[in-house]
Amino acid sequence: MKKEVAFLLNGQLKPIVSVNLPTLETHPKVLSKLKLCVLISAVKDIHLHTFFDGDLYFKLPESFKTNDNKYIDLFLQYSHLIPWFPAILIGKDYQEAVRFLEEVKPKRIVSNNTGIAFIANKLGIQWIAGPFLNTTNSYALLSLQEELNCSGAFISNELNALQIRNIKRPKNFKLLYSIYHPILMMTSRQCFFQQTVGCKKVAIEDGCMLKCEKSTTIINIKGFTFAVDKQKGGYPSIYNNEQFFNTQIVEDLSSLFDEFFIDLTHIGMGDKEVPEKENLIRLFNDLVINKNSRREDAKKELEEGLHCTTDAQYIQGL
Repeated sequence: MKKEVAFLLNGQLKPIVSVNLPTLETHPKVLSKLKLCVLISAVKDIHLHTFFDGDLYFKLPESFKTNDNKYIDLFLQYSHLIPWFPAILIGKDYQEAVRFLEEVKPKRIVSNNTGIAFIANKLGIQWIAGPFLNTTNSYALLSLQEELNCSGAFISNELNALQIRNIKRPKNFKLLYSIYHPILMMTSRQCFFQQTVGCKKVAIEDGCMLKCEKSTTIINIKGFTFAVDKQKGGYPSIYNNEQFFNTQIVEDLSSLFDEFFIDLTHIGMGDKEVPEKENLIRLFNDLVINKNSRREDAKKELEEGLHCTTDAQYIQGL
């Protein structure tokens, strides 16, 4: 009778039988010692790798000048840099990114773009799923590993502690989490500056993408502040005025992660003052690596020194 009622309520279509997913096994961490990793986007910041023992990622732009070897030469010169690929790569920019991989052949990359991940897999390059892929569950991790030979992934910042704690790690798979970064609200191919700070151009031109570099802060009618940012080679983007900053997860779930990540690019800061990067690395390194009073001192100093921050996503969860 129950099946007949369901059949009638379902428009005389047989209900789809629920699928019982298999229970996944939890595998040990890849790294025995927790590490701090840092993202930069400026050549002048490459020296920062001397202040900590973890990985240094370099953020590549969304747009590449055709047949320009600027970034190819940079990564060949600094082999310790790990390429960080953006989520949006269209047309010639995607082709230039593929050419970069073929010329540099890095040992590993971070990619927010699955097309680049596909090419990296074909070339035998290890890749880590970036935070913009927004990985939220164990089956997504297993699928990334089985389908694209992914070697690790950033766990979504939208999850709370309990939701993250239940994630099952695949075998030989790194788990990473960003504890400090700008919160991206929107990216567009349209100009945000003609109606804000003004621009002498009446329309976007071909050279705008590669040459324009602007940032400002806007306030909406409700009084909320947002950072508007455009980097050379990047798309115009709007960021939350608050930076994501989560120290609690270091205490809650250090045993789950291989690396904690901080974003030290100027991207998304608007017209706010950039904190002194060497000191930030020292404090975050003490927070991640140490388990004694140095961790508490670093946490206190970071909370006092970093303004306009939030960890609401970590508290609320999905």
